[in-house]
Amino acid sequence: MAVLLKEKRISTLILVSLIGILIGSYLNSIVEILPGGDNVVKTFFTYSIPFGIGDFVNNKPVLIDLHAIKFQIGFMIRFSLMSIIGIFVSLYIFRWYR
Repeated sequence: MAVLLKEKRISTLILVSLIGILIGSYLNSIVEILPGGDNVVKTFFTYSIPFGIGDFVNNKPVLIDLHAIKFQIGFMIRFSLMSIIGIFVSLYIFRWYR
C-alpha cells in the first residue's frame, strides 16, 4: 500500500532523486561503452546537458574574494535521458517506501 507524500520527509525525497540521477548516470556510462558505433539511438540515450556553477571545461570553479577570505565553489550536474529515467524509477520505488 502506498504511503501518502505528506507522511514522508522532503529530505528523503531529495536523497532518492539524487540516487536516481546517480543510477541514471551510471547507466549512461554503460550505454556509452557498448559496441556498435555512434548510431542515432545510442546518441539519443547518451546525450547529456551539463548544468552547474563554474567552468568545468577548463577546471576553474567560481572564485569569491572577500579580501579576508577567499574560497572557490562549483558544482555540475549532467542531465541525460538515462538520468531522467533513473529519477522516475527511484521516485516510483520511493512511492512504495514507508
